[in-house]
Amino acid sequence: MTTDQHGDLEVPAGKSQDPRAIKSRRHLVWVVVAVATAGVIGAALLAGSGGPGSQPDRQAPAFQLPRLDEANRTVSLSDYRGRPVVVNFWASWCVPCQKELPDFQAAAADLEGRVAFLGVNEQDFRDGALSFLSKTGVRYPSGFDPQGRMMTAYSLRGLPATAFVSPTGALLELHTGQINGSDLRATIDRLFRTGR
Repeated sequence: MTTDQHGDLEVPAGKSQDPRAIKSRRHLVWVVVAVATAGVIGAALLAGSGGPGSQPDRQAPAFQLPRLDEANRTVSLSDYRGRPVVVNFWASWCVPCQKELPDFQAAAADLEGRVAFLGVNEQDFRDGALSFLSKTGVRYPSGFDPQGRMMTAYSLRGLPATAFVSPTGALLELHTGQINGSDLRATIDRLFRTGR
């Protein structure tokens, strides 16, 4: 048997083909092509993603923001170049933020001089955010980003979120959602090899 110009099997003379069988074969070919294409695209996306939470070979988006507690001063990621940095994105209206921030302050105090901690207050009001920090006991610096520009820069889909930045400024991992104290310390130890 041979195929015609449309890719259909030619039927020997004297025999006819059912139009439904031809349509069914064409449909099957399109399904196979679509599934194969989706598989190739999916594999490429997975290969480029580096796995859940990671952002390999990407520099952390730089920022310089007014400090939440002192509007005439700034907090900048580049000020911490040469040190590992944990950047926590939070807001006073975020309930999981309230739950995790005391663990961040405890880790910041324990790792002082080895790992820098920065906060970025997102889409918030200054007075409410300052009151929130006072309640949670956070003393490391936070930048004030009421327009949420850093959420866009870091492609955040929600709060809280935490970026782990290498001493050279590479974004090693980006975690969305609440992190408890033990998971926070385990991630810091794994990425920055701080030991206990």
